[in-house]
Amino acid sequence: MADEEKQPLTRDQMAAVLAQHIGSGWIVNLGIGIPTLVSNFLYPEQEITLHSENGVIGYGRVAGEGEEDPDTVNASAVTAVTLDPGAAIVHHADSFAVIRRGMVDVTCLGAYEVAPDGSFANWKTT
Repeated sequence: MADEEKQPLTRDQMAAVLAQHIGSGWIVNLGIGIPTLVSNFLYPEQEITLHSENGVIGYGRVAGEGEEDPDTVNASAVTAVTLDPGAAIVHHADSFAVIRRGMVDVTCLGAYEVAPDGSFANWKTT
């Protein structure tokens, strides 16, 4: 049997792998890009609190058709999400205070570009 060429993971597959590494009960900040998909691969019984820098604390999966609320979005600022019971929407400065106080267990950053040495950028100038 010839060696099959490995196919790269899809964005959803990468998000699913990332979700497997999140512990139950954690407070998790999800950044822009692939991290915004992670919420779709978490289960309510894990009791994970999702945090977004734009001020949404305690959101769930990406909203389905008919559930969209343009005022309830994740870090992408374009993808509507559902709110879990007890969720809060706060000023973005307060959201960053949650991070600075060390109340977030893990942050999943989206990376625009990752170099061979592991350095990355999540924006571009042109």
